[in-house]
Amino acid sequence: MKIFEKLRIDKSNLKIVELGEWFFVPLEFRNKYNLNIQTFGNLVSHELVEATELEGNAEVNKITVKNKSDNYLVLHDGEIIVGAKQNRTIDKSIILNSNELKNVDVLCVEKGRWNYTSSEFSQHNTKLSPEIRYSKESTNQQNKQNAVWHEIDNIYHNSDQFSQSSDFCEFKEENNEVFLNTIKSKIFNNQYNGLFVKGPQVCFLEIFYDANIYEDQITKSIKSFLINKNKKNYQKVNIEDYLKILKNSEWNKEFTNSAGQPFVINDKVKGRLIFLKGQLVHLILYFHNKLNFGDTYD
Repeated sequence: MKIFEKLRIDKSNLKIVELGEWFFVPLEFRNKYNLNIQTFGNLVSHELVEATELEGNAEVNKITVKNKSDNYLVLHDGEIIVGAKQNRTIDKSIILNSNELKNVDVLCVEKGRWNYTSSEFSQHNTKLSPEIRYSKESTNQQNKQNAVWHEIDNIYHNSDQFSQSSDFCEFKEENNEVFLNTIKSKIFNNQYNGLFVKGPQVCFLEIFYDANIYEDQITKSIKSFLINKNKKNYQKVNIEDYLKILKNSEWNKEFTNSAGQPFVINDKVKGRLIFLKGQLVHLILYFHNKLNFGDTYD
Protein backbone atom coordinates (compact mmCIF):
# COMPACT_ATOMS: atom_id res chain seq x y z
CA MET A 1 0.00 0.00 0.00
CA LYS A 2 1.12 3.57 -0.72
CA ILE A 3 1.06 4.98 2.79
CA PHE A 4 2.51 8.38 1.83
CA GLU A 5 0.68 8.88 -1.46
CA LYS A 6 -1.01 12.07 -0.20
CA LEU A 7 2.10 13.41 1.49
CA ARG A 8 2.55 17.15 1.08
CA ILE A 9 5.87 18.88 1.76
CA ASP A 10 6.38 22.64 1.83
CA LYS A 11 9.27 22.74 -0.66
CA SER A 12 9.88 26.44 -0.05
CA ASN A 13 11.21 25.61 3.42
CA LEU A 14 13.54 22.81 2.33
CA LYS A 15 17.20 23.49 2.94
CA ILE A 16 20.24 21.39 2.11
CA VAL A 17 23.07 21.40 4.61
CA GLU A 18 26.35 20.38 2.96
CA LEU A 19 29.35 19.43 5.08
CA GLY A 20 32.21 17.83 3.17
CA GLU A 21 30.90 14.63 1.62
CA TRP A 22 27.70 14.70 3.71
CA PHE A 23 24.35 16.21 2.73
CA PHE A 24 21.54 16.74 5.26
CA VAL A 25 17.96 17.93 4.72
CA PRO A 26 15.93 18.41 7.92
CA LEU A 27 12.18 17.91 7.48
CA GLU A 28 8.96 18.44 9.41
CA PHE A 29 6.22 15.80 9.41
CA ARG A 30 3.29 16.62 11.65
CA ASN A 31 1.19 14.09 13.56
CA LYS A 32 -2.44 14.93 14.20
CA TYR A 33 -2.48 14.57 17.98
CA ASN A 34 -0.20 13.82 20.89
CA LEU A 35 0.51 10.37 22.27
CA ASN A 36 2.37 9.74 25.50
CA ILE A 37 5.49 8.19 23.97
CA GLN A 38 8.82 7.91 25.79
CA THR A 39 12.22 6.63 24.72
CA PHE A 40 14.35 4.03 26.46
CA GLY A 41 16.84 6.70 27.51
CA ASN A 42 14.19 8.90 29.10
CA LEU A 43 12.68 6.04 31.09
CA VAL A 44 16.05 4.60 32.14
CA SER A 45 17.02 7.95 33.67
CA HIS A 46 13.88 7.76 35.83
CA GLU A 47 14.23 4.02 36.59
CA LEU A 48 10.96 3.34 34.77
CA VAL A 49 12.25 0.63 32.43
CA GLU A 50 14.27 -2.54 32.88
CA ALA A 51 16.10 -4.38 30.12
CA THR A 52 17.66 -7.75 31.00
CA GLU A 53 18.73 -11.05 29.52
CA LEU A 54 15.98 -13.65 29.18
CA GLU A 55 15.31 -15.21 32.55
CA GLY A 56 16.88 -18.65 32.96
CA ASN A 57 18.27 -19.05 29.45
CA ALA A 58 19.85 -16.00 27.81
CA GLU A 59 19.79 -15.76 24.01
CA VAL A 60 21.96 -13.67 21.70
CA ASN A 61 19.06 -12.28 19.71
CA LYS A 62 16.42 -11.68 22.38
CA ILE A 63 16.23 -9.68 25.61
CA THR A 64 13.41 -8.89 28.03
CA VAL A 65 12.17 -5.32 28.45
CA LYS A 66 9.77 -4.19 31.16
CA ASN A 67 8.08 -0.81 30.73
CA LYS A 68 7.24 0.32 34.27
CA SER A 69 5.82 3.67 33.21
CA ASP A 70 2.29 4.83 32.37
CA ASN A 71 3.48 5.86 28.89
CA TYR A 72 4.17 4.03 25.67
CA LEU A 73 7.80 3.04 25.24
CA VAL A 74 9.40 3.09 21.79
CA LEU A 75 12.64 1.20 21.15
CA HIS A 76 14.21 2.46 17.94
CA ASP A 77 15.95 0.42 15.27
CA GLY A 78 19.70 0.88 15.72
CA GLU A 79 19.61 1.99 19.35
CA ILE A 80 22.45 0.42 21.33
CA ILE A 81 22.09 -0.89 24.85
CA VAL A 82 25.12 -2.00 26.83
CA GLY A 83 25.86 -4.35 29.70
CA ALA A 84 24.45 -7.75 30.74
CA LYS A 85 26.19 -10.59 28.83
CA GLN A 86 27.00 -8.60 25.66
CA ASN A 87 26.11 -5.28 24.07
CA ARG A 88 23.14 -5.30 21.69
CA THR A 89 21.27 -3.15 19.20
CA ILE A 90 17.51 -3.07 18.65
CA ASP A 91 16.77 -5.04 15.47
CA LYS A 92 13.58 -3.21 14.47
CA SER A 93 11.52 -0.53 16.13
CA ILE A 94 8.90 -1.75 18.58
CA ILE A 95 6.36 -0.10 20.90
CA LEU A 96 5.52 -1.38 24.38
CA ASN A 97 2.30 -0.54 26.17
CA SER A 98 2.40 1.00 29.62
CA ASN A 99 3.47 -1.48 32.30
CA GLU A 100 4.15 -4.19 29.70
CA LEU A 101 6.77 -6.94 29.89
CA LYS A 102 7.98 -8.18 26.51
CA ASN A 103 10.77 -10.13 24.82
CA VAL A 104 12.39 -7.95 22.15
CA ASP A 105 14.43 -8.89 19.06
CA VAL A 106 18.01 -7.61 19.20
CA LEU A 107 21.34 -8.12 17.45
CA CYS A 108 24.72 -8.52 19.10
CA VAL A 109 27.35 -5.81 18.52
CA GLU A 110 30.00 -7.46 20.72
CA LYS A 111 30.56 -11.02 19.55
CA GLY A 112 33.61 -11.71 21.74
CA ARG A 113 31.88 -11.51 25.14
CA TRP A 114 29.29 -13.74 26.81
CA ASN A 115 29.58 -12.93 30.52
CA TYR A 116 27.77 -10.53 32.79
CA THR A 117 29.17 -7.05 33.38
CA SER A 118 25.85 -5.85 34.87
CA SER A 119 22.45 -7.31 35.65
CA GLU A 120 20.62 -4.80 33.43
CA PHE A 121 21.25 -2.99 30.16
CA SER A 122 21.77 0.76 30.02
CA GLN A 123 21.69 3.13 27.08
CA HIS A 124 24.72 3.96 24.95
CA ASN A 125 25.45 7.46 23.64
CA THR A 126 25.73 6.43 19.97
CA LYS A 127 23.61 4.39 17.58
CA LEU A 128 24.63 1.72 15.13
CA SER A 129 26.18 3.35 12.06
CA PRO A 130 23.90 3.80 9.04
CA GLU A 131 26.13 1.54 6.93
CA ILE A 132 25.63 -1.37 9.33
CA ARG A 133 21.92 -0.68 9.68
CA TYR A 134 21.57 -0.74 5.89
CA SER A 135 23.57 -3.97 5.69
CA LYS A 136 21.28 -5.76 8.15
CA GLU A 137 18.19 -4.67 6.22
CA SER A 138 19.73 -5.93 2.97
CA THR A 139 19.74 -9.57 4.06
CA ASN A 140 17.22 -12.05 5.46
CA GLN A 141 16.45 -12.51 9.14
CA GLN A 142 18.64 -15.61 9.45
CA ASN A 143 21.73 -13.76 8.17
CA LYS A 144 21.24 -10.42 9.94
CA GLN A 145 23.49 -11.25 12.87
CA ASN A 146 26.39 -12.37 10.69
CA ALA A 147 25.96 -9.26 8.54
CA VAL A 148 26.30 -7.02 11.61
CA TRP A 149 29.36 -8.87 12.89
CA HIS A 150 30.94 -8.74 9.43
CA GLU A 151 30.48 -4.97 9.17
CA ILE A 152 31.92 -4.39 12.65
CA ASP A 153 34.94 -6.53 11.75
CA ASN A 154 35.43 -4.40 8.63
CA ILE A 155 35.37 -1.19 10.65
CA TYR A 156 38.22 -2.41 12.83
CA HIS A 157 40.08 -3.95 9.87
CA ASN A 158 40.07 -0.58 8.08
CA SER A 159 41.38 1.29 11.13
CA ASP A 160 44.32 1.10 13.51
CA GLN A 161 42.02 0.23 16.41
CA PHE A 162 41.42 -3.09 18.15
CA SER A 163 38.70 -4.50 20.40
CA GLN A 164 39.26 -7.70 22.35
CA SER A 165 35.55 -8.50 22.19
CA SER A 166 34.90 -7.00 18.72
CA ASP A 167 32.71 -4.40 20.39
CA PHE A 168 31.20 -1.71 18.16
CA CYS A 169 30.87 0.51 21.23
CA GLU A 170 34.64 0.56 21.77
CA PHE A 171 35.37 2.06 18.37
CA LYS A 172 36.59 5.63 18.76
CA GLU A 173 35.13 7.75 16.00
CA GLU A 174 37.01 10.80 14.78
CA ASN A 175 36.88 13.52 17.42
CA ASN A 176 35.52 16.48 15.47
CA GLU A 177 33.38 18.64 17.73
CA VAL A 178 33.20 21.39 15.08
CA PHE A 179 31.65 18.94 12.59
CA LEU A 180 29.18 17.64 15.18
CA ASN A 181 28.16 21.05 16.52
CA THR A 182 27.79 22.52 13.03
CA ILE A 183 25.41 19.76 12.00
CA LYS A 184 23.32 20.07 15.16
CA SER A 185 23.07 23.86 14.81
CA LYS A 186 21.57 23.48 11.34
CA ILE A 187 19.23 20.49 11.70
CA PHE A 188 17.60 21.14 15.10
CA ASN A 189 14.95 23.83 15.56
CA ASN A 190 12.25 22.36 17.88
CA GLN A 191 10.05 21.60 14.86
CA TYR A 192 12.03 19.23 12.66
CA ASN A 193 11.38 15.55 13.28
CA GLY A 194 12.81 14.01 10.12
CA LEU A 195 16.20 13.98 8.43
CA PHE A 196 17.33 13.03 4.95
CA VAL A 197 21.01 12.04 4.87
CA LYS A 198 23.25 11.32 1.89
CA GLY A 199 26.75 10.18 2.74
CA PRO A 200 29.71 8.30 1.30
CA GLN A 201 28.10 4.86 1.37
CA VAL A 202 24.46 5.29 2.39
CA CYS A 203 21.49 7.46 1.63
CA PHE A 204 18.48 7.36 3.93
CA LEU A 205 15.49 9.15 5.41
CA GLU A 206 14.56 8.79 9.07
CA ILE A 207 11.45 10.23 10.73
CA PHE A 208 10.60 10.23 14.43
CA TYR A 209 7.41 10.87 16.35
CA ASP A 210 8.28 14.40 17.50
CA ALA A 211 11.09 16.95 17.64
CA ASN A 212 12.31 15.89 21.10
CA ILE A 213 12.73 12.25 20.12
CA TYR A 214 14.28 13.33 16.81
CA GLU A 215 16.96 15.39 18.54
CA ASP A 216 17.71 12.62 21.04
CA GLN A 217 18.07 9.93 18.37
CA ILE A 218 19.85 12.02 15.73
CA THR A 219 22.36 13.31 18.29
CA LYS A 220 23.34 9.67 18.92
CA SER A 221 23.43 8.91 15.19
CA ILE A 222 25.66 11.82 14.18
CA LYS A 223 28.66 10.41 16.01
CA SER A 224 28.48 7.18 14.00
CA PHE A 225 28.54 9.19 10.74
CA LEU A 226 32.18 10.02 11.45
CA ILE A 227 33.25 6.38 11.22
CA ASN A 228 33.35 6.68 7.42
CA LYS A 229 33.80 10.43 7.22
CA ASN A 230 36.96 10.34 5.09
CA LYS A 231 35.41 8.64 2.08
CA LYS A 232 34.55 11.12 -0.65
CA ASN A 233 31.19 11.58 -2.32
CA TYR A 234 30.29 14.87 -3.97
CA GLN A 235 27.13 13.98 -5.85
CA LYS A 236 24.55 16.74 -5.71
CA VAL A 237 21.22 16.08 -4.04
CA ASN A 238 17.72 16.70 -5.35
CA ILE A 239 15.55 16.01 -2.31
CA GLU A 240 12.35 16.08 -4.39
CA ASP A 241 13.43 12.92 -6.21
CA TYR A 242 13.73 11.07 -2.92
CA LEU A 243 10.45 12.40 -1.55
CA LYS A 244 8.78 11.14 -4.72
CA ILE A 245 10.11 7.68 -3.92
CA LEU A 246 8.63 7.95 -0.42
CA LYS A 247 5.23 8.94 -1.82
CA ASN A 248 5.16 6.07 -4.33
CA SER A 249 6.65 3.32 -2.17
CA GLU A 250 4.54 0.18 -1.69
CA TRP A 251 4.63 -0.92 1.96
CA ASN A 252 3.65 -4.35 3.26
CA LYS A 253 1.95 -4.83 6.62
CA GLU A 254 3.80 -7.08 9.06
CA PHE A 255 2.24 -9.33 11.67
CA THR A 256 2.70 -8.07 15.21
CA ASN A 257 1.58 -8.93 18.72
CA SER A 258 2.82 -5.59 20.03
CA ALA A 259 1.36 -2.12 20.29
CA GLY A 260 1.53 -0.30 16.98
CA GLN A 261 1.42 -1.58 13.40
CA PRO A 262 4.71 -2.16 11.56
CA PHE A 263 5.20 -2.07 7.80
CA VAL A 264 8.18 -3.14 5.71
CA ILE A 265 9.46 -2.44 2.21
CA ASN A 266 12.16 -4.47 0.48
CA ASP A 267 12.48 -3.50 -3.16
CA LYS A 268 14.69 -0.92 -4.84
CA VAL A 269 14.46 0.85 -1.51
CA LYS A 270 14.47 -0.87 1.87
CA GLY A 271 13.00 0.19 5.16
CA ARG A 272 10.59 -0.12 8.03
CA LEU A 273 8.02 2.03 9.75
CA ILE A 274 5.64 1.72 12.66
CA PHE A 275 2.33 3.46 13.39
CA LEU A 276 0.47 3.80 16.68
CA LYS A 277 -3.19 4.82 16.60
CA GLY A 278 -2.73 6.23 13.12
CA GLN A 279 0.33 8.30 14.06
CA LEU A 280 3.77 7.72 12.54
CA VAL A 281 6.16 6.83 15.37
CA HIS A 282 9.28 5.87 13.43
CA LEU A 283 10.37 5.43 9.81
CA ILE A 284 13.72 4.42 8.37
CA LEU A 285 14.03 4.24 4.57
CA TYR A 286 17.29 3.39 2.78
CA PHE A 287 17.87 4.51 -0.81
CA HIS A 288 20.44 3.02 -3.14
CA ASN A 289 23.03 5.68 -4.00
CA LYS A 290 22.70 4.84 -7.71
CA LEU A 291 18.91 4.87 -8.09
CA ASN A 292 17.68 5.66 -11.59
CA PHE A 293 14.80 7.99 -10.78
CA GLY A 294 13.41 8.46 -14.27
CA ASP A 295 13.10 4.75 -15.04
CA THR A 296 11.51 3.72 -11.78
CA TYR A 297 9.59 6.48 -10.05
CA ASP A 298 7.98 8.79 -12.63
